Amino acid sequence: MRRGLSLHAAVRSAAVLCAFAAAASSPAMAQGRADTTRVAPPSTPPGAQAQPAAVVARPTSSVAQLGKSPLTPKRAFLYSLALPGFGQSRLDRGSSGALFASVELTALVMLRRVNADLREAKAYRTDSLPTNFTPAGDTVRAVARAPGKYTADLIRTRRLHLEDWLAVVAFNHLFSGADAFVAAQLFDMPVQLSAVPSVNGPWFVASIRF
Repeated sequence: MRRGLSLHAAVRSAAVLCAFAAAASSPAMAQGRADTTRVAPPSTPPGAQAQPAAVVARPTSSVAQLGKSPLTPKRAFLYSLALPGFGQSRLDRGSSGALFASVELTALVMLRRVNADLREAKAYRTDSLPTNFTPAGDTVRAVARAPGKYTADLIRTRRLHLEDWLAVVAFNHLFSGADAFVAAQLFDMPVQLSAVPSVNGPWFVASIRF
């Protein structure tokens, strides 16, 4: 009887010890589990203004970066018609603008030179060169004259040169205006024009990004 009571007391003591051990380990396990979880941000107190969340910048596509044309097609045409290359510079087309400006500058320089040659030919068209002289007292007198080099044919040729360069200037203005007009129309399209050299001559390639 005494041995049965002592066994029963031992079992009860072991159960009590297990209960104490479980109670002691529960706070440590709860603390470890709480450390591994993400702590929620503190809630906004009543009456306080909520701070705006940070906005993460996302890279925009090339099509979205194009935006709206800074010039209307009509205004771009008028700008480049008055001054070749100016409309292209406003549309961020520096290469095309430099090309039209270079053609305009070259044409103006040649126009000025040809106009000076034409004025010279008109001023000296009646001149002639003496080829034979005869004494006349203390002086000599020309008895034969050869026509000068500034003939009517030369004046006509130089006038044609002047008209050709005037046509180049007019064509450059019109073509520059048309190019600026089309560029303003297609400003928001992802089109890229390029020239590729080849054996048979340059190839003009247009690439469109999708």
